[in-house]
Amino acid sequence: MSLKVRIRDAVWGSGGGPARAILRGALIPAGWIYGLGYRIRGLIPAAPERLPARVIAIGNLTAGGTGKTPLAAHVAEILFRAGATVAVLSRGYGRRSREDTVLVSDRERVLADPTRAGDEPVLLARRLPGVPVIVGADRARCGRIAIERFSATVLVLDDAFQNRRVAKDLEIVTVDGRCPFGNGRMLPAGPLRMPAGEIARAGVIVITKLGPEDDPGPVKRRLQAMAPGARIFEGRTAAVELRDLLTGKVLPLAYMRRRRVAAMCGIAEPLAFANLLSEEGIEIAETFSFPDHHVYSAAKVRRVRETAHAIEAVVTTEKDAVKIDPEWARGEPPLLALITKTEIDDEAAFAAILRPAAGI
Repeated sequence: MSLKVRIRDAVWGSGGGPARAILRGALIPAGWIYGLGYRIRGLIPAAPERLPARVIAIGNLTAGGTGKTPLAAHVAEILFRAGATVAVLSRGYGRRSREDTVLVSDRERVLADPTRAGDEPVLLARRLPGVPVIVGADRARCGRIAIERFSATVLVLDDAFQNRRVAKDLEIVTVDGRCPFGNGRMLPAGPLRMPAGEIARAGVIVITKLGPEDDPGPVKRRLQAMAPGARIFEGRTAAVELRDLLTGKVLPLAYMRRRRVAAMCGIAEPLAFANLLSEEGIEIAETFSFPDHHVYSAAKVRRVRETAHAIEAVVTTEKDAVKIDPEWARGEPPLLALITKTEIDDEAAFAAILRPAAGI
């Protein structure tokens, strides 16, 4: 478990003794100040810009991974296959470039690396051939570029529930089904990036991270009471196949079943990745977890491969794989990426909501 995850769990979790309780108590006023600042910003008059395209935003209310980016890719793919001219706009969290906008994909080629664009936009570009991906803090500006350069008629905004600068036709919110709002406090005292009541603005809510044995009923009823106008779905991450980072060869999941691997990831919820591998019958000998959006090096990858013992492969996530040079995978054991997809419990009903919002 990474240090960042340990600190987060210590502050936002429960138990842990008097020292942790004191730390949590000390952060409560900071959470109040954050919440007050959010509400004050909401009082400042600022009419959102209406772009000459349909806008569908995907986001969440909490810090940490709830599957926003994979869902954005899923939404864009549904609309692209339905015949819409789609572009994806991303904030590009973690990028080192100071450029106002970065064209990550021009439909045919991936033009930027994670350093310039951020790991999630590069992942989106690789997952969505035929769909341009543009990064920038100013979503309205990125949207105008997508419309002018690519004749986009639908803009899918990743991580944009907080964004009020662009008028939206549909807002989709992802919620962790195991712990929807954490301890109910605002950052840094808790995981909330905005008051939980803001979920009432959502047109669609997708509950994520439910395990095979979890009952979605209680969280569904709670969310429906908070957002009576929203349609609620269940979403899950499904493993599809494995890809060799050196050769690009695709391997079936059965290839690694009942074999020992090291799991390596730099994501918000490393346990979710480990659980997904275990559910596929892949035995995890060791786990190497790093902070979300971790920047890898050849030396770091080499140390993982040398440290893990009696394994037949190192398996990482797609998001991590975009930051790993294929040449770093040369040698043994092989370095594999787990390819996943997002599944919705009622895909037909979900698409039926997306199509009119996209004007198709």
